[in-house]
Amino acid sequence: MLKSFFAELNAFYPSYLRAHSDRGNQVFHFIGSIFFYTFLLLAFFLPNYWFIGIAIFTGYLFPGIGHRFFQHNESFRSSKPVLCVLCAARLFFDTITFRIQKKMNTAMIKE
Repeated sequence: MLKSFFAELNAFYPSYLRAHSDRGNQVFHFIGSIFFYTFLLLAFFLPNYWFIGIAIFTGYLFPGIGHRFFQHNESFRSSKPVLCVLCAARLFFDTITFRIQKKMNTAMIKE
């Protein structure tokens, strides 16, 4: 069962990347991720759990701006929320490890 979940995640990631191909959208997702992880860490280190709400708010706000004003598409979150959250983390990791352009090029070829 876990193996099939990861297979589904890997199969979904290229379409997720295509829906995030605009550079401005990627920047807003990156900013949202930075805020999300920062506030999440603050919530546990300080311990002030209001930061969890702020983390979720900023984690949705900035990507929403990216989709609305740059990518001009809708987020997948309503149809596949778990896959989207995991793919967002993967997008963030691929961005900070400088692998995003290679993966984006591969995803665009598969289109």
